[in-house]
Amino acid sequence: MNKNTSSKKIYLYALLLLIMARPEITWAKDLLLLSDDGPPHMIEATKGGIDIDITREVLQSMGHNVRVGFVPLKRSMKQVANKEADLFLPTFFQQDTEELFISAPIISYRPTIFTLKENNFVIEEISDLSGKMIITFQGATGYFGDEFMKVSKNSAYQELPDMSILPEMLIKKRCDVVILDYYIFYYFLQKYLKQNPKVPFEHRNIKNTSLFPAVQAHVGFNNSQLRDQFNEQLVKYKNSNKDKAVIHKYIAPILN
Repeated sequence: MNKNTSSKKIYLYALLLLIMARPEITWAKDLLLLSDDGPPHMIEATKGGIDIDITREVLQSMGHNVRVGFVPLKRSMKQVANKEADLFLPTFFQQDTEELFISAPIISYRPTIFTLKENNFVIEEISDLSGKMIITFQGATGYFGDEFMKVSKNSAYQELPDMSILPEMLIKKRCDVVILDYYIFYYFLQKYLKQNPKVPFEHRNIKNTSLFPAVQAHVGFNNSQLRDQFNEQLVKYKNSNKDKAVIHKYIAPILN
């Protein structure tokens, strides 16, 4: 046996031992991740955001290279199913199909009721919102059930497509209540206060009330093996609290 053959066998044996010792290691791939713009979860300007950063970091820890593209979510799902891209996010309430394989949850969105503490509102159930000036995101009545639908008809209720202005509207008392994802609200509140440092307002002036169940966000893959490997690595990633470090990066001053 010549030296070259012997060296190759030793290399292959060492590689096999490494893969057995660290099963999360797979053959590296260049992956295309598709999403839509929705700060702070997905931010087109930086090709980042909470959901994207978590997913990308997990895949990178598996040895993959990740490119990020932005298209409407329905199109991203179709492109992944057609194998024009490798994964998309976020997706909610979706099951596996023949073309798509859904990951374990990467983060839970937190629909939250925000009010000013100075108003001393007591909101212990959804019906307590009745009669108040409510502003929320577009399509909210389709998410929160029949009781909320009744409230929307018995209140000064408004749905707005631009979620970035909702914290400002609460601060300026143009509404009594804002209903929005916890992370989205505080991301835009933080941004508004940074851009308007003379506004006499602090995060602690806000009261958070949680009456709605959290909504788990997932990643959609077109390869079941990659999805399974991702899920295994995601557990280790979360056990190391790396997901919390990502969240802190976007809303650190007010995270609870």
